[in-house]
Amino acid sequence: MKMKFKIQNSKFKKFFPLLVACHLLLVTVSNAKVYIDITSPAVRKLPISITSEGPSAAKEIEGIIRNDLESTGLFSFVSPDVPGAEMTVQLKVDAVEEIKALWSLNDLIENREIIMKQYSAPPKNIRTIAHQISNDIYKIVTEKEGVFRTKITYLSYASPDNKELHLTDWDGHNGIKVIPLGLTSSHSWHHDSRFLIYSSERYRGWKIYLFDLGEFREKLLFSSKGLNLAGNASPSGDVTFSSSQDGNSEIYVMDTSGGKPRKLTASFGIDVSPSFSPDGMNIAFVSDRGGTPQIYLMDSNGRGIRRLTFEGSYNTSPAWSPDGKWLAYVGQRSGKNQIFVIQFDGTGQRQITFSGNNEGPSFSPDGLFLAFDSDRDGSRGIYIMRVNGEDQRRITPKNIKAMSPKWSPFFK
Repeated sequence: MKMKFKIQNSKFKKFFPLLVACHLLLVTVSNAKVYIDITSPAVRKLPISITSEGPSAAKEIEGIIRNDLESTGLFSFVSPDVPGAEMTVQLKVDAVEEIKALWSLNDLIENREIIMKQYSAPPKNIRTIAHQISNDIYKIVTEKEGVFRTKITYLSYASPDNKELHLTDWDGHNGIKVIPLGLTSSHSWHHDSRFLIYSSERYRGWKIYLFDLGEFREKLLFSSKGLNLAGNASPSGDVTFSSSQDGNSEIYVMDTSGGKPRKLTASFGIDVSPSFSPDGMNIAFVSDRGGTPQIYLMDSNGRGIRRLTFEGSYNTSPAWSPDGKWLAYVGQRSGKNQIFVIQFDGTGQRQITFSGNNEGPSFSPDGLFLAFDSDRDGSRGIYIMRVNGEDQRRITPKNIKAMSPKWSPFFK
């Protein structure tokens, strides 16, 4: 079954072109060292300054770059008029018919230009240009990919009975509606960033779908009686999900070609919220087989089931870090839901949210951030924070109710 939706926003029709909307006009690069080793246990913030010339667009781009880099906790911005910066970004912008941004990054200690680039794009893509410059700077300084052009999907309540799937830039801007029909909180990105996987209740039945962001088409993956809730996809393309088709909710795996699902669990408890590890070798899931909801791990073939969480009587919503070493999850403490992280071997557990109810953790593809939803300011919205719990900030407007964020992979 395939269905073509009416696109809710003209921006979405150009979603994939927008990912490469910055046209590179020129580039010069000199050999550069690694300025920040993000794997070091003691990372020093890099003092950096930025100057811009041109129309108002120049200041807008400068502000976006500053926000991107400051959010990592790795950069300390210094006024260009005050000594102390070790690097500087110089930005010149022309915005007559299109945005042209010529920028350079300079090492002030070694007195040399590291890189010079110029990007060009239509004015509506000004944030894309800024995020791309941020990615470039981050890659030069750390030799790692930046997340500044990734996306976050989330569910928004159009009405008490209708949830819509929305997509936004990582910082909450350029939000668009993707799918307006019968969505649940169960959705995820395919490891191929072109696809979304989600559950939807339509025509009195729960079904699991695959949505192609390139073709704007929906494909039915699974339908049966009972409650069917999507998990995520393995690197090989298998999709895990929970289903109560046999009366009790169990974990299953299927491929996206529509093959017959394989049942992985069979217990007297309820097994839900399955999530493949990044290497596809393990699946985390939630089960009350021990009397209370706890997080368990098993091999991808359903063998070797072992319990991961033991502290607290309510632990749900496991989410893997990109390196597979950590899981974020929701634990209930003093009647409130909070975000925790724990290592794959069950050690290193720590709580990283403390205000309000916090749920739905999702790692950024570089593992440095977590997206989550919270009701801490009176209305549920999407927040992001660094994985150590620092710099928690809301990215969705306060006038909408938003929940269940999922961070995209890096776009190919």
